[in-house]
Amino acid sequence: MADIHKSGNWSFVEPPFKDGDVVEGGNYSQLLPDTEICKTVKRLTIMGGNFTNCKLQPGWKVTGGNWTQIDRCSHLHPEWIERGLPKCRANCMHRSPSPDTAELDEPEVSRRMRKSEPLPGLSSEIVVDKYGIDQIRRTVQEYVYRETARG
Repeated sequence: MADIHKSGNWSFVEPPFKDGDVVEGGNYSQLLPDTEICKTVKRLTIMGGNFTNCKLQPGWKVTGGNWTQIDRCSHLHPEWIERGLPKCRANCMHRSPSPDTAELDEPEVSRRMRKSEPLPGLSSEIVVDKYGIDQIRRTVQEYVYRETARG
């Protein structure tokens, strides 16, 4: 008997679809672009849901959903390396061509210092806020990493 899938989160795992099922919603996103899911399911109707990085199978009828393909960056998601995301080089394709200026608040500066993380080009200046109160503005020069959508 066919099921109707309206919700659920099966990101990074094989969804529980079978022949004749209808998908109206839910998250089925995969880690790597063009990941084949449910290869044995020949008849599936997809009306909605998040299918990021999923590869459409022959015989599936698709009238909706998100089918974006994204090259993910391990600098943004280091916790996904153990799930199969390839580890990016320091100067990977996701990195900005030149460093950008980023403003850091006090908790972020303290966190990075406790973890001995780099603070490249750290500069501090005193600025006066709109209430006339002196504030310390801290900035760093660092590369920005962005995931890349295909197509």
